[in-house]
Order: sequence, then C-alpha cells, then structure tokens
Amino acid sequence: MLRADRALFPSANYSPRQVLYALSDWTVWAYAIIFWAAATGGTTQAIFGPSLIQAMGYSSTRAQILSAVPSACGFASQILSMALPRICSRFSVWIMAFSALACAFYAVLATVEGPHVRFAFLALSNFALAPNMPLVSLWMANNVLGVTKKGVAAACTVMLGGVAGLIGSHIYRQQDAPQYRFGHVFNCVCNAVIFLLALVLNLYFRHENKRRDRKESTLDTDSLTLEQIDEL
Repeated sequence: MLRADRALFPSANYSPRQVLYALSDWTVWAYAIIFWAAATGGTTQAIFGPSLIQAMGYSSTRAQILSAVPSACGFASQILSMALPRICSRFSVWIMAFSALACAFYAVLATVEGPHVRFAFLALSNFALAPNMPLVSLWMANNVLGVTKKGVAAACTVMLGGVAGLIGSHIYRQQDAPQYRFGHVFNCVCNAVIFLLALVLNLYFRHENKRRDRKESTLDTDSLTLEQIDEL
C-alpha cells in the first residue's frame, strides 16, 4: 500500500504518455468545461455587479456599496463549501445542487422586474455559483491520478477558466439594459451545463469504480514497479 501511495508523490518522473492520456481523456475536458461555466458566472458578477445594481434604479455610489452584498454571499458560500464534503463526500452532489440553485436564480433574474427582488436574486445567484469553482477543482484533483496527468488536467482547467474571463466580459451588453436578460439567460444555461456534466461524470465514475473493483481483486501490486503503479 505504501509503495502504491508513493507513486503519487511529486517526485515521480515526468511521463509523456500521461500527457497524451490527459489530453485524450474526456473527463478532463468535462472538468475544464464545468470550471469554465462556473468561472463565467463569477467573472460577470465581479465585472458587472455594480452596473447590474445601478440598472435596478440605484444611484452609482449606492450601487458600488451594494455590490459588496453579492460578493459577501459568494464568500460565505465558499467558506460553507469547505465543510460540505464532510457531510457527503461526493463532490458531484454539491456541484449539482449549487448549479441547480444558480440556474433557478438566474432564471428568476431574467424574468422579474422589481428592483428589490432582482437585487435579492442577484445576491442569491452569487451565493449559488461561487462554490462550484473550488469544488470542481478538488473533485478533479481527487479523481485524476498520475502526477503528470494531474498537472495537465489542472492546466486545462485553468486555461478554460481564463477563457471564461474573455467571454464573460461580453455577455452583459449595453443594449440589453436595464433587464440584461441575455446575460442572465447565458449564466442560467452555463449552470445547466454544469449540472448535466456533473451528473454524467457521477454516473460514469460509479460504473468505472465497479469495473475497477472487479479488476483490482485479481491485481498484485507487489510485483509492479513504482512507474507501473503510477500508470495504473
């Protein structure tokens, strides 16, 4: 067991094969897309938060002050997400729960007109979308094995997170003011994508775990080298 654990240490050798494994593994890209979709919501809240609040009828100064409320809600939910895996260790369950809430909250934002209601749901949307970035990062880190493959998967995830900033800065368009329905619907769809991908990954890993359990019952790791164990 100790020899198997040692294969995951950072001192393991760089493996070009694991780079190819990572780039050809659809689950790596599924994690990256989830991170992109979650980061898109976070980016738009950070960039357009004061503008969205001002469009509700608040003054510019008051909108800047009130923009701290959605940010505080996101901060609180990220702190909360640190304890949730202790209740249920399946990250996909929490990711699906938060994305479903965010999807519903953005759908309400796209339809209601009352400024106070819109502000409340803007704060709730940030509360629901904020935890998914750290949760999917942890989920990916736990499930992607092999030091080189894990590094490539992390790079792919961060890369698409950068793309989220590029896309997210253009979805709340001036011509959509003051309701900004296009941006809200876009974020709603992003969270629906998160939910669906998390569900697919959950079902796939359940099947894969059962398959590997059957395979490992006949596998003797004592006869393998550290490199061979790492490849497994």
